[in-house]
Amino acid sequence: MKHLTCFFVLALAGCSESRVDPLIEVDSATDAAVTPDVAVTPDATVAPDAAVTPDVSATPDASATPDAGAAGRLVINEISAAGDEWVELFNAGAGPVDLSDVQLADSETDGGARLSRAMRFPRGTMLSPGQYVLVLANQSDAGAGPQTLCLDGGPTTCFHAGWSLSASRGETVWVLSPTGAVSASELYPMNATTTGATWGRLPNGTGAFAVNRPTPGASNAAP
Repeated sequence: MKHLTCFFVLALAGCSESRVDPLIEVDSATDAAVTPDVAVTPDATVAPDAAVTPDVSATPDASATPDAGAAGRLVINEISAAGDEWVELFNAGAGPVDLSDVQLADSETDGGARLSRAMRFPRGTMLSPGQYVLVLANQSDAGAGPQTLCLDGGPTTCFHAGWSLSASRGETVWVLSPTGAVSASELYPMNATTTGATWGRLPNGTGAFAVNRPTPGASNAAP
């Protein structure tokens, strides 16, 4: 099994996010100061052992204090398909994002989201402003909830997905609402990078996709 460093999805330079579902309200594209770990508030209807407390590394890009009424903005921030396979999600807004039952999926052969194998975040999973969550792909024994088998040098916990990413043919990564509506998508172009490089937003969280050096759970950086 590969040792990866953690989370989400694909994009082509110039490709923009699709927001068909009101799951995530866009209010601000400004990164904000964060606490070291992703705060998780368990759903009242979930048994105590269902609480989720993933350790997600985050490097704040701004020192602004989030407005209590501000909205979060979940983006697919970095994708690795050549070598280790993983997707990094980032909250680029000024408020928290509730990931409860949000799904992350690869593509069907016709190009649409493959719902049948989508990875689903546990209820109570929250992503604070400026924080990242890592999803490790191509995990044949992918389990539900946070996992400790992640990437060297990345967050100590991550999530696992059973689907894989194709570097040679290219593939779209999808963020879906709990009901399966598309919230965001990004294309990893055919042979976009070589092994040891990733495809991510520059500037971090807001820019177009370009070749990056791998920074799972941290701010994107050019090679």
